Amino acid sequence: MRRLTAVAAIVVALAGCGTIRKTFGIKDAPPAHSEPRSTSIYGDWVLATPDSTAFAGANNVEMSLQPTNFAINASYPSRPAVMISGTVIYRDGLLTLTPTGGSADMGQLGAAFAAGRPIVITASAAGGSLVFAPPPSGGTTAVVPSSVWHKKAMAEAAGKVNP
Repeated sequence: MRRLTAVAAIVVALAGCGTIRKTFGIKDAPPAHSEPRSTSIYGDWVLATPDSTAFAGANNVEMSLQPTNFAINASYPSRPAVMISGTVIYRDGLLTLTPTGGSADMGQLGAAFAAGRPIVITASAAGGSLVFAPPPSGGTTAVVPSSVWHKKAMAEAAGKVNP
């Protein structure tokens, strides 16, 4: 009995040892957090909550953001979809979107996305999320997000939008 107890104690003590863990197939649980694979702002994105932005009332808002241009498509339940396109400049965390064209009927978006009028925002991405916020001003370092976007492929996989 003593011998069995001693052997059991040794096995338990060695359970943390890599050799014992490997021999018996003991695996660690995956970490609760993993580093993002990408911090690029470029790609295809879906707006998380359109009603908290200029796109209020939209069913779905998608954006293709590339190093030199962007295109935004917003679909609405009771009116035609709206498309906005333009140029992109990204420097030092500040993203400048300059609309160059859009749908004939921009509705409430006409004021926010006037052709030729640059929109300057802070942009930051990590993993599957992109956050826009007004640029810091007056020495303020706190950034309050104005919109959150999700990678389109991830949103589709999660069932948040239709492919």
